[in-house]
Order: sequence, then structure tokens, then C-alpha cells
Amino acid sequence: MFRKVFIPTDLSGASMSPAERLGEIPGAREAVFFHARTSALPDTGLLHRMSDALQRQGFLVSIVIAEDDGTPIVERILRAAADAGADLIALGVRDQGPLKNLLSENVAAAVLRDARKHVLIVPQPGRNASPLFGRLLAPTDLAVLAPDVRSVLEEPAEGGTAVLLHVVEPGRPGTEQEAGDRLAHLAGGLSPAGRTIRTMVRTGIPARTICAVADEIGASLVVIPRVGKRDAPGNAPLGSVTSAVVGCANPPVLVLAVPVRLKVEGRELRRDEFALAEELWIDYHQLKGDPGVDRIFGVFADDTLVSIARCRRHPDGYEVDGVFTPVRFRGKGYARLAMDALVEACQHDTLYMHSVRNLVDFYAAYGFVSIPESGLPPTIQARFAFALGEMEGANVQPMRRVQGPFRPARRSAGR
Repeated sequence: MFRKVFIPTDLSGASMSPAERLGEIPGAREAVFFHARTSALPDTGLLHRMSDALQRQGFLVSIVIAEDDGTPIVERILRAAADAGADLIALGVRDQGPLKNLLSENVAAAVLRDARKHVLIVPQPGRNASPLFGRLLAPTDLAVLAPDVRSVLEEPAEGGTAVLLHVVEPGRPGTEQEAGDRLAHLAGGLSPAGRTIRTMVRTGIPARTICAVADEIGASLVVIPRVGKRDAPGNAPLGSVTSAVVGCANPPVLVLAVPVRLKVEGRELRRDEFALAEELWIDYHQLKGDPGVDRIFGVFADDTLVSIARCRRHPDGYEVDGVFTPVRFRGKGYARLAMDALVEACQHDTLYMHSVRNLVDFYAAYGFVSIPESGLPPTIQARFAFALGEMEGANVQPMRRVQGPFRPARRSAGR
């Protein structure tokens, strides 16, 4: 499964921890040691001794000493891992402490945050460490197990165990019984070779509970996806639960870069869903929806509302406004899907809007054209009366879309 293992090293004993346990990594046949040179004469004695030891065990080993080319060390590590065709980046750390702040300048933390490959974090082992893949803890949000997660759990491990854990958060929908039934279904679909699989449901704060259970069962490895369904609609490179688990877990952690499949849908919101739009609008002028005059269109990634747009009926025309995607969801095409849904539903009416100037081209793709302020219906024009005829100075451009057919282009969004 992890045939070629890429091991960045600063030439310390702690950074060599993955090499000491290479034989415990499923499928490992080759190691690539990578050192980003920062001194004129680095002491590579330990590196070559470790390389010789692995070669005697039958592993293919290569050593890359990279000269300083002016780019950040993290960028050089990730580029070299990609060039090497590595299946796994293995980071040796003295303990998990340095990884607690994943936004720090710590190299190992930054590699984990920015990598798009599987990453194994191996603290320097103490004596009598359990086999790395012997006793697994696999937290799950109850989504269908990704193939790479299944491969780890089904890897032959005579006498090995694995616990599938789901944490029910207080105040969120679902009960332990419901979670237990779904967890049993996931476990029943596995075909482990020699490994005993059991399930566990707990209630609590996810990361804190995962770390506590890891200690409770004496886990040798925590196996967790890079991004879970909660964070998948957003643009964070590492999920909030995963980053917190890395910070608090005592055993090694395997962070799997697996895709998360989301159902992304743009549609009109029901009246009882207006409160969801208002929650998103808190950071955008704190708009409120009025079912008597508003039609609100949103984009849902699974059950999460990620983008919205509103068409409001005025006495003398229809105005598009409230087009908003929170920062954490931007860059994934959600705003286009929201506008697709709105314009398709409202194409039989002439639509007006006040566009910020840097989005004029965006709205032009929907048939909106720039017009003078005087071209707006009076009640819609009054919304920007504060500009006193100086909309250009207010960075606002009036626009109009004449009624006419619209069919959305085929678009996709999300992971």
C-alpha cells in the first residue's frame, strides 16, 4: 500500500524515527531520505548508517541532499516528494507537542498542513513500542469508508485489532444507538485478514474524545482522513478535527489524503430554511429574509448551506442582492451555482442589481449589463440614495438583466 516512503530529515535522531519502523509499514519496499541543506557541511553520518541498515534488510534506499535554492524548506520537501512519486510522507518528531499549532512555522506541521499525500507522524518511540499497525483506532464520521481507509483496516495483521470509533457531539442530531447501527454496518462491510474489528460510540468533543480513547485502548496508531465531511465543503487544507487530533494524540497518527464525495445542489430555499440564510448573512450586512417578498437560493454541500443569493420583489421591479459565500467556502464555484439557480428560476422577470465593480464581469456572464443610475426603478435606486448620484465613488455599478431564457452551464463544485 505504501511502497515508496519519503522521509524528510534534519539529520536528528527524532527525524529518523520512521526509518526505524519502516518494516512495520504495510507494503514498504523503498525509502527516500530527503535533507534540505542549510549548512555548508552537514553531518550525514547517522543518515548513512540508517541507510546501510535498511539496505541490509532488503529495502531500496536513496538519499537526496538538496541545495538551498531560495525556496522555503516546506516547499522543497513537498516538491521532492512529488518528484519521487512517494506513496507516503513519514515525519519523525520528538513528540506531538510541536505539531499542536499547525499554523506555526514548524516544518513538520507545515508539511502536514500542505501535503496532498498520505502523511505518517511518528513520535520518537520509547522502549517496547507496539507494532505500528497492530492496534488501530479509526475515527469515522459514518461516511462510506474510502478505499485507502479500507485498505489499512483490511491489511493482513494476524492478531491485530482495530476499533472503529464514532463520536456523537452533544446538541447535534443523532443518538448513540443510531450511530452504533450505522457503525456496525460499516464494520460488516470490511474483510480484515487476521485483524479483529470492533466498534465504539462515545459522546463528547470529537478530537478530545478520540485522543482519550486512543490512550484508553492503547492504540499503536490513529488512522484518520485529512478532511472529514464537516470540513469538506470548505477550503481548509486540513480538517479541524484531524488537526486537533494530531495535536493531542500520543501514539503515531496516519493522516490519509482521501477524497470526500459531497452531494452539491443549488436550489430555492423553503420558508422554514430562511434562518439558515440569515446565519450566513450575519457576516454580510446582517440581512434578513422576508418570505412575503423574497426568494432565496442556496447551494448545499450535503446538509451544509455554503452560498446564497436573493431576489427581492419591490413595487416597481425585482432586485438581486445578498449574493454571499463565507470565506471558508470560497474558491469552489459555489457562488456560480447559487446564481445559476436564481437566474434560472427568475428568468421571466427583468432583474436589477447594484454590483460591486470587481464583480461586473461575473454578473455579465448571466446577461446583466451596466446601466446608469437613472435606469434603476425608483424603489431600487433608493436603496443606494446615500451615494447621492456618485455610485462610482461608492464602488457600485447598477446593472440590469432583461427577461429572457437562461440555462445554467454544467458546473461542478466541491471535492
